[in-house]
Order: sequence, then C-alpha cells, then structure tokens
Amino acid sequence: MLLTNILLAAIWLHSLLVAGDKESLADFRNEANKSLLTAGVYAKLLTERRAEHQIIIKKMLSSNNYEKNFKLLRLAYGKIFEIINDKNITLTSRKYNPLRDGFPENAELQDAVTLITENCCMAAESLLHFPEISYRIFGKQDTKWNEILTWCNEFVNSLPHIIDESTVKLMSLLIQEINEEQRMPDYLNPYYKESRTQVNKKKRKNKKQNRGPSLSRAKTEL
Repeated sequence: MLLTNILLAAIWLHSLLVAGDKESLADFRNEANKSLLTAGVYAKLLTERRAEHQIIIKKMLSSNNYEKNFKLLRLAYGKIFEIINDKNITLTSRKYNPLRDGFPENAELQDAVTLITENCCMAAESLLHFPEISYRIFGKQDTKWNEILTWCNEFVNSLPHIIDESTVKLMSLLIQEINEEQRMPDYLNPYYKESRTQVNKKKRKNKKQNRGPSLSRAKTEL
C-alpha cells in the first residue's frame, strides 16, 4: 500500500513537472524559436492532457486513502496556483487578451496560455472529485483560491478554439461548485460523502427529466 501511494505521488508530480516545463512544446518551434503550434494541434494535445489528468484522479479515488490524498493534493494545489499566477503575469505584461488575440503564435505566450489552461483544468478536476479535501486545504478564511478558480473559468472559456465540450462542461461544474449563486437547481456533487444518498434518490426522481451538466459517480470523465 505504501509503495502504491509513493508511485501515485510520483505520477502526479511528474505530470505537474511536465506541465511546468517550458520545453514541453519545444518540438513545435523552429530554429528562430518561433512557435509552429496551431490552435487545432494544441486542441488535440489538450484532450490528451485532460485524459492524463483523469487517469491520475481515478488512481487517487481508487486508493481511498484520505490523508495520503490530502498531502498529495496540498502539494499539487500549491504548484498549480503558482504556475497559474506566474504565467498570468506573462500574459498581463504582454497585454494578451484571448478573446481579441485568439491562440497566440509567440512561443512565450503559447507556453503561458497552455500551462494556465492545463493547470486550471487540473485544479477543477481535483476540486470536483475531492471537494472535502480541497476545501480543507484552501481553508475557510482564505478566498484567494476562489478568485483564482473563478478567473480560470473565465479564461478557459475565452479559448473556444482549443477547448471541447467536455472542458466546457468541466468549467460549468467548477463555477457551480465554488459559487452557490450560479448553481443549477439540480446541481449536486456526488463526491461529497454526505451527498451520495441524495444523488441516488435524485437520479431516480428525475430519471426522465432533462438536466444540466452534472457529475457522474460511475466515472471520472467530465
């Protein structure tokens, strides 16, 4: 069991280190360091990255070890928020606006955009699947995490040329989770332990009704 948790931690940290590595997109640059990465190509890469995130989440869920997952997520959130903040400084200094500028051609801006997008998605996956652990890490008095994740929702949704429907759904669930005022009437996160019985009852009651985006306890794909 200890070895399993060590391997799990290694997988998660490896994913973070790769995400934070400026060389991760090096294959898409020419000798002049001009990026050859297009929005279409990165859209496919983002899908692959999100699949990797979901594998990690599934492994953590299957471990069923609260304290080990707490320690792992505490470390992960620290790195995720650090990357998001650092790369946002780059975007701000270059006066980049995703709605106006679209997917950037400049290599430095691409690094910032892609790393922010991937880490926002990773943070959303983590919070939605481990809400109790996540809120314990964030702390009741600190609202900075809420500001960052709210910004993540806005930023990721401002990149329609690289995100797919599953990522749109992920952001919708994220904003509903962290902002009660924006929740759909039928929103309920089944990954809260105390919510699982309610979820099962609600599914039976609303089986034939149309519903908005929701989390599925049966799978981790969002």
